[in-house]
Amino acid sequence: MSNDIDFTDKKTDIAIIGVSIRLPSVENVDQFWNFIKNGEEVIADLSGLNEETLQRNPDNSGQFIQTNSNIKDIEYFDTSFFNINPSEASWMDPQHRLFLELAWEALEAAGYAGDDRKDVTGVYAGVYANYYSMFHLLPYLKNAQAATNLQIQIASEKDHVATMAAYKLGLIGPSLNVQSACSSSLAAVHMACESLLTYSSDMMICGAATLSIPQIAGYEYQDNGLLSSDGHLRAFDAKATGTIYSDGAGCVVLKRFQDAWEDGDTIYGVIKGSAMNNDGSQKAGFTAPAVKGQIEVIERAMMVAGVQPEQISYLEAHGTGTPMGDAIELEALHEVFAKSTSKRAFCALGSNKSNFGHTGPAAGVIGLIKTMMALKDKILPPAINIETPNSRLASGTSPFYLNPIALDWSSDNSPRYAGVSSFGLGGTNVHVIVEEPPEATSSASERKSMLFVLSAKTKTALHGYKNRIQVSLSSTSDRRLADSAYTLQIGRKAFEHRGFFIASAKDSLSSLEESSFYTGRSKNILPPLHFCFPDLTEEGGSKDIGWVREEPLFYEDWAVIQQRVRQAVEFELVSLDVETRNDIISALGSFVVQITMSRLWHRWGISPSYYEGEGAGLYAAAAESGWLKLEDAAYLYTCYVLAQRFKTEKQEAWIDRYERRAARLNVGWPPDSLVLPEVLHEAQSMENHSGLSNLNLLSRFLYYSPQPLSRKGQPSGEINMTMGLIPSISGGDIQRAAHETRTETEDIWEKINNCLGWLWVEGFSINWSAYYEREKRLRIPLPTYPFERVRCWVEPESDQKRNLATKSAAEYVTSVPLKLSAEELVGYKAPRSGTERVLVHLWEKHLGVTPIGIEDNFYELGGNSLFAASLYANVNEVFNVDIELEVFLEHQSIAELADVIESFFKI
Repeated sequence: MSNDIDFTDKKTDIAIIGVSIRLPSVENVDQFWNFIKNGEEVIADLSGLNEETLQRNPDNSGQFIQTNSNIKDIEYFDTSFFNINPSEASWMDPQHRLFLELAWEALEAAGYAGDDRKDVTGVYAGVYANYYSMFHLLPYLKNAQAATNLQIQIASEKDHVATMAAYKLGLIGPSLNVQSACSSSLAAVHMACESLLTYSSDMMICGAATLSIPQIAGYEYQDNGLLSSDGHLRAFDAKATGTIYSDGAGCVVLKRFQDAWEDGDTIYGVIKGSAMNNDGSQKAGFTAPAVKGQIEVIERAMMVAGVQPEQISYLEAHGTGTPMGDAIELEALHEVFAKSTSKRAFCALGSNKSNFGHTGPAAGVIGLIKTMMALKDKILPPAINIETPNSRLASGTSPFYLNPIALDWSSDNSPRYAGVSSFGLGGTNVHVIVEEPPEATSSASERKSMLFVLSAKTKTALHGYKNRIQVSLSSTSDRRLADSAYTLQIGRKAFEHRGFFIASAKDSLSSLEESSFYTGRSKNILPPLHFCFPDLTEEGGSKDIGWVREEPLFYEDWAVIQQRVRQAVEFELVSLDVETRNDIISALGSFVVQITMSRLWHRWGISPSYYEGEGAGLYAAAAESGWLKLEDAAYLYTCYVLAQRFKTEKQEAWIDRYERRAARLNVGWPPDSLVLPEVLHEAQSMENHSGLSNLNLLSRFLYYSPQPLSRKGQPSGEINMTMGLIPSISGGDIQRAAHETRTETEDIWEKINNCLGWLWVEGFSINWSAYYEREKRLRIPLPTYPFERVRCWVEPESDQKRNLATKSAAEYVTSVPLKLSAEELVGYKAPRSGTERVLVHLWEKHLGVTPIGIEDNFYELGGNSLFAASLYANVNEVFNVDIELEVFLEHQSIAELADVIESFFKI
């Protein structure tokens, strides 16, 4: 793809390759963009609000304005997915949890959530004030131990939002918390671009999360305050009276443009340049904005991007809807544009805050996401809540205009550019220049059917994931199906519960039955894999290998191997009549297909534990195991086939040629990877009595023994994969019905993909890059992981005030402990003694999980060093013992710890 673009002037360009977002009534970027381009005012939609969230403060008597400003269900979180103990999750600032989810979703959307991510990825993040800690946690800390205090601090302080994401997602690049109030997330974007351009990182996740707690769907209006008087945010309208604060969060994944283009990433938009500054003391007060600072940051961003004001046809403004803030921003914009152009009404102006409210630290990245979606779809989004434009816009001389409806974003064959502004309380200003993304296309797929693989932490999540993907793919063009399969294979993390389905077109996806989704659990220890080479001479030679010439991926390898084989036996074929020679060539074709298929699997990263053959298939197995060279195996195979074909003298002649060639080979005894029958091992003992050499013994065996190879003491649960004209797989946990169905199809790719899918389910690692070596595939956005959230919430003090005197902080953590599923309870063992029962109670209290078995591992249940310190003190106190910390940490199950405790009482 690099040949399509001149990178000369793009060395400092940054690509936006992944995005995630959460807002009131919005779960993903498609929902967000639909609301924006349709001009919907989500913050004014009260239809989904319940009485609980509409409750106002009874102590206030002012006018109460109802708004849809809350993200729902913030008390729920998927603890299992992120391997966070339920107690720890209950202490976490919900903003941290939300950002963690969005960071993961952004990586998945970018196609870089896989296990083999080699790029140095960092994260810059910001959050709003932690009111959850203030109202829900701090009242209980008076009785807490020091370890609990530290745990709550780590879980809730702003300092740890980025580093916790780095820890949980395995990110080794720079990780920083970025806080500049309302401009935090766009400041994170600016700094992330600098990190990429200095090669401190290869990929950056940046964004912010804002949640208001307690969640009340509205606010008390006060005259001459910052908030809107009528529940509508009217950015740049003459009657604007104030802003509306709202929940919101967003993330983008950034990458150097050239790298993103060459790697086949989906590019939403291109950041051409950005700038950041501060107003300093050039303003009326700390909270007031300043015209000069905004002018300078916009001009600097344009200079860095190499873009002139007249080239910018859309500007996503800060636009808070406050009379003073909008007036100052318009003054700065007009000053910048008037310096270089007198053109009028060429740049559309907008602010997503009119749709969703002011999302604080997340506002900048949400504005960036809106802008890049507009550029990607070439649509100018409407500016809503405009009755009469601000006087500065209504003068008739302004370069800006407010379009009331969505418009096609026309262009005179030059790139479309947009600007995004975000200005923080305290004076930190950020401006970013974004260019429309180039259009990339992938190559046509050489496969008639495609393999779609999915995995999840649980069975239920796996099937939910499959349903999400199936719905999405049913509306995807057939050409994009291969990109979808590729993205799932290479861009998503492989979890324990796995499944796959095979489809050839989107029509087949819409009617895909649940029985066609094959599932299983990957193995920690891979089962033995056998490459089985059947006796193809019994199937009529190579009459069914015509498909090879129609499949370029096979044909190139097949042709090379075929040429080597033909050269190895050419001299022996000269003396044969035409009919016999054609039969032998046909039989050799089957031999070559087996070799080709075996080497194809090797190239895809699949290597067997054993090779085994039956009759003629033994020669292919011997060649692939490395026991015989390809040419020698082909020669012996030819002699074998001819000896079977002829009688009397001719048969003896071919046997003689066979044994003379075998006698010249110095191959030794078969390797362990080549599975041999018991009769051969038993015959080895005859060698000392008969004087036969290993090779003569082997050559007679190869001719006289048509039975399959086997191995005494072969491990159970092995998987057998046939290297024949009909690729198939069996054994392990592979469903027999699926195996039989897949081998009846006419599509060779469906047969191969079925084998590949089952190997992936079993836990084998696939070299997907090699699988697509002849194709140029793209990573494309697909539905993300279906989190299975559970309630992790500490109730506020007013609900539990009466118990404060008797309970410690740890006991408030989870009102309902997380119950383990039946799947997670495999191997559960109940307590047997009083000591074990008390320990179970203590563990369940600290870890927030129930039931806990006596052999469960503390750390596998989500424990960590801080939990261990807290539990250690509690155990010593309850049992009145003095266990040394090192001893306590060494005994990681209740059964082990109970033995230690009871030993104190036996002394």
